[in-house]
Amino acid sequence: MSSFIFIILFHTLSTSMATAQLLNAATQDASNGVAYVTDENFGSLVLNSETLVLVEFFAPLCSPCKNVDFKMVELANEYAGEVEFFKFNVDDNQLIPSKYGIKGIPNVLIFKNGEQRDTLFGNLPKATFIRRMEQNL
Repeated sequence: MSSFIFIILFHTLSTSMATAQLLNAATQDASNGVAYVTDENFGSLVLNSETLVLVEFFAPLCSPCKNVDFKMVELANEYAGEVEFFKFNVDDNQLIPSKYGIKGIPNVLIFKNGEQRDTLFGNLPKATFIRRMEQNL
């Protein structure tokens, strides 16, 4: 009987934590202009977009990723309406990184009309991101 109660309690706690994480992610998306994308919605959000799209592949504990994220937020504000910006957590999703050959992070892929146009690897200067975006606009 106690195992059964523990399982129900664990399931309830896990569901509550997952809901809190989703709400937190949605709040972050609304405040900084960089939305989260997953294996499940990558096609509809990235590949079906008619605008230029930058996808930052990251992991939460990656320090260089935090620097790239800061630049993506700045660029999202500067290019609002022209370019879409997404974050892809490689710890939680492995299908898309495998498909696109992501072997290290931070890694930013640039897409236009569903086609991968460019790859930027590492904590590059903001000017490099701007130059490569402008080349693909």
